[in-house]
Amino acid sequence: MFRNYLTIALRNFRRQKGFTILNITGLAIGLASVTLIYLFIIDEQDFDRFHPDSDNLYILGTHRKVNGQEGTSAYAAGAWLKALKSHFPEVVGGTQVTSMGYPASFWDRQTDKILLSENAFWVNPDFKSVFHFPLLHGDPETVFDKPNGIVLSATIARQFFGDENPVGKTLEISHIYATDNKYIPLTITGVLDDYPANSHIQPDYLISTGMLRSMMTANNTNWLENWGAGPGWFLTYLHTTPNADVEKIRRLFNQVVQANLPKDPTRLVEPAIMPLSGVHFNQELRSSYNNSRIGDKKYLYIFASTALLVIIIASINYMNLATARAVRRAKEIGLRKVLGSNRLQLVGQFLGESLITTFAALLLALVLVVLLLPLFSIIAGKQFTLAHLVQGKLIGFTVGTTLLVGLLSGSYPALYLSGLLPISVLKNNRFTSRSSDWLRKSLVVLQYTITILLIVSTGIMMKQMNFIQHSTLSQSGDQLLSIRWSGMASMDKYRSLKQRILEDPEIEVVTMANHLPNQDYFGSLDHDVTFPQLGNQPYSWAAMHGDFDLPQAFNLELIAGRTFRKDNPADSSTYLLNESAVKSLGLPLDKVLGMRLTIKLPYEQPNQRKEGTVIGIVRDFPYRSIHHTISPLAISAHPDPEDRIVYIKLPAGKFQEKVAEVEKNGNRCCPVLASDTGL
Repeated sequence: MFRNYLTIALRNFRRQKGFTILNITGLAIGLASVTLIYLFIIDEQDFDRFHPDSDNLYILGTHRKVNGQEGTSAYAAGAWLKALKSHFPEVVGGTQVTSMGYPASFWDRQTDKILLSENAFWVNPDFKSVFHFPLLHGDPETVFDKPNGIVLSATIARQFFGDENPVGKTLEISHIYATDNKYIPLTITGVLDDYPANSHIQPDYLISTGMLRSMMTANNTNWLENWGAGPGWFLTYLHTTPNADVEKIRRLFNQVVQANLPKDPTRLVEPAIMPLSGVHFNQELRSSYNNSRIGDKKYLYIFASTALLVIIIASINYMNLATARAVRRAKEIGLRKVLGSNRLQLVGQFLGESLITTFAALLLALVLVVLLLPLFSIIAGKQFTLAHLVQGKLIGFTVGTTLLVGLLSGSYPALYLSGLLPISVLKNNRFTSRSSDWLRKSLVVLQYTITILLIVSTGIMMKQMNFIQHSTLSQSGDQLLSIRWSGMASMDKYRSLKQRILEDPEIEVVTMANHLPNQDYFGSLDHDVTFPQLGNQPYSWAAMHGDFDLPQAFNLELIAGRTFRKDNPADSSTYLLNESAVKSLGLPLDKVLGMRLTIKLPYEQPNQRKEGTVIGIVRDFPYRSIHHTISPLAISAHPDPEDRIVYIKLPAGKFQEKVAEVEKNGNRCCPVLASDTGL
């Protein structure tokens, strides 16, 4: 019987080539779209799930309430892990990882090759017991035994040493904190296979924590004895037994923490235990993790809804086309019924044709997916390869969706056509009913409604993207080269480099600022600001510290007062405010200009605050990521002592050419600049 169904189906396809091609093409586009959406959703949902026993891995963080402000951090006090393991048998393992934020410079002295990376982590030997640890070279039992041992990722090992095994070779490290900017030799003890892209950490360098022992015990302190009131904070991970009551553990452990902390009514520190598999979608951690590693679950719901709507449109399109051509199949149905076919057999015939059509569309859809995969990777901001297309989940979802579409698309034509009366169709009588006409018209209306909804949604998203692209920082960002300067080179080198670069008449601006625009995770911008004329009422504002050219580099629009003047050294103690800052003061622009202010970091003492004068007001611009509303901001012309980035505004259309020239100027101007900045 199946062979008979297949023969009839193929015969009908040959007779109705245009109809068949139209159906297959429409379904193929729908299935290709849905497959790509599934690929994105699966990749997001599988974040950090490649680790062994990932369902029982947690991150130990901190929830703080300080002076009425609260937030959750991904870091835990140094004494907490040991205490948890000793107090709770459900905690069967864990590890502490040190990430210092500032980049480290790695130097192969033999080849004089230098790489700069923020993906350097100092780890304990128990790291390999908690996390996925696919070692390509080296002994996994001893790689972290040496205090100066380092494990490289496969990619980094190839960049330094090509395809040879580098175990036993020496690589030198320089870091502002870990080595006091001096180069210290490390022995390569292993090479780790690259972590998948959907991992919240990307360990290019894993260094033994033994290297930091002197730092961790300096000034009569011990980081591993910090309960939350001193130095010593780590990325801390827990491994628990299955079905452990994590909330109960957190609640009881909080009592232990409070018993070891001094009482302070203005400051509350509590442990927070969060599933590792949920870290990627934990918005509370956006400011303490690299924000490119933090996603938003609502986008998955949006994409899943879009996939559903696309499937509905493709199915309705097939139904309508099949029903509209019912008159061509009516006599065939009448004759088959007269010759003894029952309705169930006819339903099977039409559903079979529908399934053959959809699976033929699936083959074309797979071709489209392969062709569109590079473009989709760019749009999604991921690195999808052909290997991602053969994972079990994606194959299962795609085949299941194809089967569902085939049955859904063929259901109405099968039930409708198989129900036609032989006597009506053979006599050429009208065989459609009001109910079938109404349903068909309703499907057309639904199809158009969904299409309009998707078009409007696409238009809104394009408008939002256009707004982002034409914001003040985005417009200038395409021409800005950023160089991480923090602790890596002196201000004298910066001024010398700036002078040399500006000898090129095509380069407009060289400046410095303490914050990489549009990113959350790049050091805190929070400051305490007071105005003596307003009774020293404290304001919690953001602050950017740069030099005199900062407003010009980022195309800041001045709406009142003046900007910084290069020929006026006194302007290093002046400030620009944004519109939001003025609004929070509730004063007119002319009253704010000339006011004195004091500013300091939240953890600094009152005698460390700096004073200045407001000289100008600039229009609001998005200095944080799009996840934040624009809040009050103060801008100074005095660079931050630690958090420094050099920005070079290059001419449009000559980015790569000018980058090469900047590298040459850097090497000529400052012989050690390459090792200092990673150029």
